[in-house]
Amino acid sequence: MNVKFSFDKAIVERRGFTLEDVHRTIKNLFAAHSLPCVSDGDTLAFKGRGHGDDFAVMWDIILSLLHSDWFVECAASCIWLDEDGEEDILAHVGKA
Repeated sequence: MNVKFSFDKAIVERRGFTLEDVHRTIKNLFAAHSLPCVSDGDTLAFKGRGHGDDFAVMWDIILSLLHSDWFVECAASCIWLDEDGEEDILAHVGKA
């Protein structure tokens, strides 16, 4: 299982941040739980370590981000991928 994030640079900068700030913030959230960053370009991707709590930890991070106004406004994509396929997480933001 993994999750991928991309951000709208123009919106990020309009909010007074840099893309590097946003990437560092996201990386730190996952690093605090030893979840590796497997793609570090325009799209950040993180994957589980194969531990039983990976699913819960990753979703805890995702849900906390979805409750942050800056993330919802700046995120261009947030895609969850697992053995069941792919899901666009941002498509559900309006339903919460």
